[in-house]
Amino acid sequence: MSFRVELAVLSEHKHYCRFGLTVHNLTDQGLSNWQLQFITDRYIQPDSFTNGSIKQIGSFCTVTPSDDLLSANKHYYCEFSIGSMPLRFYSDGIKDALILVEGKAITSPVTLTPIILASPYKERTKLPVVDAHELALIPMPNKVEQSDGYFTLSASSQITLQATLAEKAATWLQEELVRIFGFSSKAIGQSDILFRNNPTLDEGAYQLTVSSSGIRLEAASSVGFVHAGATLLQLIRSETESVLVVPYIKISDSPRFKYRGMMLDCARHFHPIERVKRLINQLAHYKFNTFHWHLTDDEGWRLEIKAFPQLTSVGAYRGSGTPLEPQYSHLNSIYGGFYTQDQVKEVIAFAEDRGITVIPEIDIPGHCRAAIKSLPELLHDPEDKSQYHSIQHYNDNILSPALPGTYEFLDKVLEEVAELFPSKWVHIGADEVPEGVWIESPSCQKLMAKHGYQSAKELQGHLLRHAEQKLRTLGKRMVGWEEAQHGNKVSKDTVIYSWLSEEAALNCAKQGFDVILQPGQSTYLDMTQDYAPEEPGVDWAAVIPLENAYRYEPLAEIPDGDPIRKRILGIQCALWSEIIITQQRMDYMIFPRLTAMAEACWTDKAHRSWEGYLSRLKGHLPLLDKQDIQYRQPWK
Repeated sequence: MSFRVELAVLSEHKHYCRFGLTVHNLTDQGLSNWQLQFITDRYIQPDSFTNGSIKQIGSFCTVTPSDDLLSANKHYYCEFSIGSMPLRFYSDGIKDALILVEGKAITSPVTLTPIILASPYKERTKLPVVDAHELALIPMPNKVEQSDGYFTLSASSQITLQATLAEKAATWLQEELVRIFGFSSKAIGQSDILFRNNPTLDEGAYQLTVSSSGIRLEAASSVGFVHAGATLLQLIRSETESVLVVPYIKISDSPRFKYRGMMLDCARHFHPIERVKRLINQLAHYKFNTFHWHLTDDEGWRLEIKAFPQLTSVGAYRGSGTPLEPQYSHLNSIYGGFYTQDQVKEVIAFAEDRGITVIPEIDIPGHCRAAIKSLPELLHDPEDKSQYHSIQHYNDNILSPALPGTYEFLDKVLEEVAELFPSKWVHIGADEVPEGVWIESPSCQKLMAKHGYQSAKELQGHLLRHAEQKLRTLGKRMVGWEEAQHGNKVSKDTVIYSWLSEEAALNCAKQGFDVILQPGQSTYLDMTQDYAPEEPGVDWAAVIPLENAYRYEPLAEIPDGDPIRKRILGIQCALWSEIIITQQRMDYMIFPRLTAMAEACWTDKAHRSWEGYLSRLKGHLPLLDKQDIQYRQPWK
C-alpha cells in the first residue's frame, strides 16, 4: 500500500451533504506539485471546497491542493459539499483514484477505503421460506394441466418439423439442449419432439403437450414456437447424462402485453458482443421479444458509422490525453470499444433467431458529448455562451438546433442506422436536456425569432420533429423517452417510453401517444436490490428488492376496461451501466429480478402470485446454476 484515500460523510440533510476527504501518503517519499484525481457520480459544489480547488467534468474530478507538498507519512485533508440526498451504500463512494505528480500519473497503487456513511439503512428484506415447485415455470403460463407420468428423451430422440415457421426455434432448442444439458440427439431416430403449425393461435401464443406419445409444440408464428421451446427447456430434468425426462402436461399460453422488452446501456461501459448475445439468449428464455440497445451517450459512441469514422475512432474511447476524459472507471488507462456494422448484423440475426427485435437508440439532442467531441467542426458552436449543467455534470453535451452540421450529422447517422437495423422503430433518446441551453447562442436565438418560438423546449421539439420526419422517409417510426414531447412539435405517431413515473406515462397516453412503461422506481435493474450498505447499485429512483420488482402491476389504479389502457403497448426493464463493468456484476444486478419482470410482462394479472412465484423461482435456480448465471441469492 502506497496511498490511501478515505471519504467520510460529516453531516447530511434532506438535499445536502458535507464530506471530508483524506489522502494518506504511506510512502517514504514526499510529493511536490501533486494532484489527486478521482471518480464520483455526485456533483461537488466548487465553492464549498476547502484546502485547494476542484475541477469536475462528469464523474471525473481533479483536486489541486493549496499546498503542493505532501510529505512522507503525512496526509492531506479537504472538505466539500454535495447537493444530494443522504448516501446509504458503499457504492455511493469514490469509484477510482489516482495520484499525479507534475501532471503525470504515478504507478504507486491507491487504496480506496469504503465510504464512512452517516446513516446507512438499518432495514433488510427477508423472503418467506417456500418449497421448490416441481413445475418451475417463469413466467407462469396462463393455462396449465399436469398429468401423472413423464416422457423420456434419449439419444435416439429426434426433433421433427411440420411447420417451416418453426425452423429457427427448433435450431435454438437443439442448441440449448446441448448447452444446458449436454444433450444431443441423433439425426435418425424417433420423432419425440414435434413442431406443428396451429393456425388458430395468435402472434406469440403457443400450445405445448407432453404425453406418452411425445412432445408437441404448436404455434402460428415463429416467435410462438420460440416461446414453446423456452417453456419446454424449463420443464426438462436430467435423469442421467444421456436421458432427460419431461412431465406429462398440457399448456395453452399467450402474452399479456404485445411489447416485452429490456434495455442495455453499452455507452457508459462497453459490453463485448458475446456478453450482449448472452443476455439476448437469456431474454428468449423468459419470452421477452424486444432488446433495446442504448448505443450512444456522453461517455461513448459505440456504433460504427461509415460516414463519420471519427465517431468511433475518437468517441468510442476515453482516458487521459483523449478528447473524452475518464468516466466511472479506468482512470489510468484508455477505455472503450465499439461494434462494427458486421457485428451489429450478427447480433440482429442472433436475436431474430430467438424471436427478439433489436431497437437501436441514438440519443439526441442531449447526451451527445461523445459525438460533439468527435465532430467539433460539425457540432460545436463557438459562439454559444450558454451556461447549463446537465444531470451528469456536463456543460458541453447538447446538440445545437441552429447548426447546419447538426442536421448533416443526424441525417447521415439515421440513414445508416435505418439501413442497418430491420426494426420498424428507432429510439432517439430526447431525455435530460437541461435548463439554460441555447439561451446565449446568437444562431439559436435567431432560429427562435424566425419561427416565433417562445422557449428553448420548442427548439428541442424543432430538432426532434426533423428526426421524426427523416425517420418517416426511411420507413421508420420514431420512439423516445417522455421528453420527446417537449416543445409540442412531434406527432402522436411517436411512441413514448416513460421512465420518470407512471403518472408521466398516463399523461402521455391521455395526450394520444402510445406508451411503453419503464418507470425507474420499479423496472431499473441498476437500482440496489436491498438495504444493506454493501449492496451494489444506485438508489436515486428507489431500492428495488425482488418483491417490489415482482409486485409491479402496470397502471394498477386504472380500471381494466378503461380505454386508456389501449395506449399501453407493454413494459420494459433497463440496465444502465455506469457501474456495470463485468459479466459477474451484470448477472448479479439482472438475476433474479429479470424473472420477476418477465412475469409482469407475460402473465395475466389473475394468474400472478408472489408466493407462487417464489416457489417456482426456488425450483428454477438450478437451471440458472447449470448456465453459470451468477445471480444474487434470493434467500441469502
